[in-house]
Amino acid sequence: MSSEMSRAWIVWIALAAAMPRAAADGLEARLAAMEDRAAIEQLVTGDYPRALDQRRWPEYAALFTSDGELSFRDQTLKGPAAIEKYFSTVRLRPNSPPPRPGEVRTLHVVTNVSFKIEGDTAVGGAYWETIGVADGRTTVLSAGHYEDVLRKEQGRWKFAKRLIASDLAPPTTTAPNR
Repeated sequence: MSSEMSRAWIVWIALAAAMPRAAADGLEARLAAMEDRAAIEQLVTGDYPRALDQRRWPEYAALFTSDGELSFRDQTLKGPAAIEKYFSTVRLRPNSPPPRPGEVRTLHVVTNVSFKIEGDTAVGGAYWETIGVADGRTTVLSAGHYEDVLRKEQGRWKFAKRLIASDLAPPTTTAPNR
């Protein structure tokens, strides 16, 4: 066998040996990307609205990074402790009794999730609606969008920054012109 042919065989053997590893690396990267996307969707459309609607404020606050920020209306809450304190004191307390007839219970529906993931950070958002349920009837109370920066903290995706923006005009207090 010529030396040129020997070198060709050596190159071919080296490439063949490397190919399964490259394919495995590609598969592992794709699997990791799918796992990240699924975890982000679970956070944004599952864990977050359920904790909010069920008034589980410690769980809700734990969805934010240690330096996480939640901004809405004209305020920003920084860190899980501040977020939990706000909702525990300003909002209805955890484990409140179920709504009495005529009282409104809320359900938050999150859709149109879209994030760009780069390493341990993701930027994107989603649309949201707050549905009011009372006396067997439902109505959309409010709707808007989230603008989010997510970050992996101790292996879990969490909110580093969440802006809650309302896209509905506030109700008017004056009667319309006739």
